[in-house]
Amino acid sequence: MSWDLQVGELRTPYLTHTQIWQATHRFFYNGKTTTTYKYGFMKALLESLATASDDYTISFDAIFASFTRTYWNLVMHHGLRQSNSANARSAVEKTIEAFAQKHAIPSDWNFDAIAATKQLELIQLVKKVGKKYVVGATYSDFGGDIYAFNLKDETLTLHQEYYIFFQTHKRMLVNITNYQLALFLEKFNDAEKITRLLSKVEIVSQRQSLAQFAQLLYATGMHNCFYCGKSLHKSHVDHFIPWSYMQSDDLWNFVLACVSCNTKKSNKIAAERFLYALLERNDTLLHHEQYAPQFAHYSEQKLVDLYQYSQLNGFPDNWSPQLS
Repeated sequence: MSWDLQVGELRTPYLTHTQIWQATHRFFYNGKTTTTYKYGFMKALLESLATASDDYTISFDAIFASFTRTYWNLVMHHGLRQSNSANARSAVEKTIEAFAQKHAIPSDWNFDAIAATKQLELIQLVKKVGKKYVVGATYSDFGGDIYAFNLKDETLTLHQEYYIFFQTHKRMLVNITNYQLALFLEKFNDAEKITRLLSKVEIVSQRQSLAQFAQLLYATGMHNCFYCGKSLHKSHVDHFIPWSYMQSDDLWNFVLACVSCNTKKSNKIAAERFLYALLERNDTLLHHEQYAPQFAHYSEQKLVDLYQYSQLNGFPDNWSPQLS
């Protein structure tokens, strides 16, 4: 197998938990690594799991939207090299830097500051690089068992057992990926750029502002705290299933909460009755045509499954506000 494959089929229909753990260990701890691509792609794949269809198919657009956000912020915003060579930059670095220069985008801008149309344009450029160097290489690193893919169709379909494995151990896998990415960057970047490096990597793909989601929810008439029911004078957007697990921002996982509930809930999982309330809320939003794009990858069963997977990942659960 090779990094330049155009099509990859699943080699092993049945995999044991032990086989998956062994392959994952090899991916993270063995093999030659000349760029950060493998860690960046794994990070993007984990962050894109919520977009998977019922047959575990994920579009390249979803994966490389996350991948591009991460690399823009690493390369431009933080000025971090992505290659082990002092004399050569990776193809992704060259693509991003050329795009920034062409459109006169300041180097200190976070990805969120770029106009939406330019973001989409850059994602397509980075996707071309990823299709050439990353998709086939990751497939080969896992012995052809992690996913099937087709570069022409621009989709990959995860092996069912890998999908379950990733969701069940997502919190730990995200932490390992971030650590390995930070470790690589630490080796090949100047000392002044690696201060608090792991912290930078952990939040590199997180949105700077959720204000647009707050406006969307408020516009639907949601003027009370989702948890305690109090009228909202100052609201926060809360990830119902914690961002630390989801690693993505989805309208169907957002609720408006008062400052107190948002702070006290923090990284906890709300009690099950709130899950049913969110399912009802989402059913209401689904009937509004303007929100259809936000629900492209949503289903009631997916939300229930993700809620249960997040519990398996060890987050404190059954949280409820203490009402006076």
